[in-house]
Amino acid sequence: MPRPPAADKPLDLLAIGAHPDDVDISCGGTLALAATQGYAVGILDLTRGELGTNGTPEMRASEAAEAARILGAAGRWNAGLPDGGIRSQDPEQERRVVEQLRRLRPAILLTHFPQDRHPDHVQASLISERASYLAGLARYKADGDPFRPSARFYYASRVGFHPTLVIDVTEMWEKKRQAMLAHKSQVTQEVPGVAPTQLNQPDFLERIESRMRHYGGMIGVRYGEPFFSDAPMGARSLAPIFGAPRPVPGAFTG
Repeated sequence: MPRPPAADKPLDLLAIGAHPDDVDISCGGTLALAATQGYAVGILDLTRGELGTNGTPEMRASEAAEAARILGAAGRWNAGLPDGGIRSQDPEQERRVVEQLRRLRPAILLTHFPQDRHPDHVQASLISERASYLAGLARYKADGDPFRPSARFYYASRVGFHPTLVIDVTEMWEKKRQAMLAHKSQVTQEVPGVAPTQLNQPDFLERIESRMRHYGGMIGVRYGEPFFSDAPMGARSLAPIFGAPRPVPGAFTG
């Protein structure tokens, strides 16, 4: 698999997902928006999705690459952890993620919310948190110089939450939709021999759109993607706060 960029070209934003389509479905609009604004965006898939009901690992890798291209990502990599077997306390698995973080050097890290129906999503969240901390320890034995992202945000997968941050991705909906559709073996029934799943039902995209409309409504925009931070956000200027979208008072009550 291609190695991450050299340390002298760090990423601004890295999204980590358990499977090759998780990031695109959960926060693809935010990644597309960041890329459009000139930020270096990357995606790290922890597994190849080899236990998925449909599609082969090779097919899913090709689909993931196309989705990343649509979103404008600078790169997409795979940690090669076992699908269905991500373990945050496994030293070897942790080391692999630490080395990816030290090579990619992202300023901001996005990953799964730690409460989720899918055990891989939960473990992906935990291993990302542990690896983010361990990557900054000078005496932690792994390739690369010590490095730790300056901020980490959780995105919503199967379980929603009350967000601390909602990103307006209204202008990115079409890019996100196309990126999701690039995972053809997962979200459509066009591939021969495909078995029905929750992801490839005819109303799947409508459900994703509905959720984005829900979170967008919280800040008075059409489409939004939610994030949660368990650490306070600091600001040196009030301009971003005054300029942030917000619902008009009484908009929902008349």
